[in-house]
Amino acid sequence: MEQLYDELYKVVLVGDPGVGKTNLLATFLANEAVNEQGISRSFSSVRKATIGVEFATAIVRHPNGKRIKAQIWDTAGQERYRAITSSHYRRASGALLVFDVTNHETFNNAQEHWLKELKAAASLSSTLTSCIMLVGNKVDLESSHAIQDANYVDQELHESTATTLGLMHQRASAKTCHNVRRAFEDLVIAVYNADKSKQQRTDVVPVIQLESTSKSAAPNNSKSTETKCC
Repeated sequence: MEQLYDELYKVVLVGDPGVGKTNLLATFLANEAVNEQGISRSFSSVRKATIGVEFATAIVRHPNGKRIKAQIWDTAGQERYRAITSSHYRRASGALLVFDVTNHETFNNAQEHWLKELKAAASLSSTLTSCIMLVGNKVDLESSHAIQDANYVDQELHESTATTLGLMHQRASAKTCHNVRRAFEDLVIAVYNADKSKQQRTDVVPVIQLESTSKSAAPNNSKSTETKCC
C-alpha cells in the first residue's frame, strides 16, 4: 500500500471554553472555504461546547516535501473535563494555546493554567514544551471600540508575552479564516523540525578512543613439520 504520510504527530488544542478552539479546527479542516460574506462555511456562532475530547486528522506538507500527518485533539475547557484532557497531553508533540483577544481573562488563564498544565504533562523526550503556539482568536471582533476596552488583548502584549514565555504566536479569526491555516501549518512544521533535531542529537554517538592492548605475536620457534626431499 502506498504510504500516505511520512511522519505522524499529535497536536492538542487547549484554552478556556468559548475561545473558539472547535471553530478554529473546523475552519482549518474545511480548507478555509468562505461564503459570499467572507465568513468561514464551517463557522458557527452558536457551536455547542465540546464534551470530552474529539480529534481529527490533516496532512501538512513540509517545505522539504515530507507529508506530515497531524492528529489534532480538541479538548474541552470546562473544569469538570480537565482530568480527561490531561491524560491526552502526555503523548502530544505540540499545542495551540488559544485565547479570545476580546477577553483578557482567557489570556491570563492561558498562561496561569493551561500552559502550566501542558508543561507539567510533557515528557522529557517530547517536543511539546518547545512547540506551543499562543493563538489570539476572534480578531474579526477588533474595532476602535473593542480596542479601547480593558478586556482587549492587543498585538503588542500578545507577542511580547509569547516571546517572554518562549512560545510561538499568531493572531487569527476562525470566522474569517484569517491566519487559521498558517497557525496550524506553522505549528506542525515546527514539531517536525524539533523532532528531527532531537533525533539527530540522540543519534550522535561519542567516539571513545581505547588504548591498544594488542601484543606482537611471539616468533614461532616450533620445528617445521615439512619433509625434506631426499
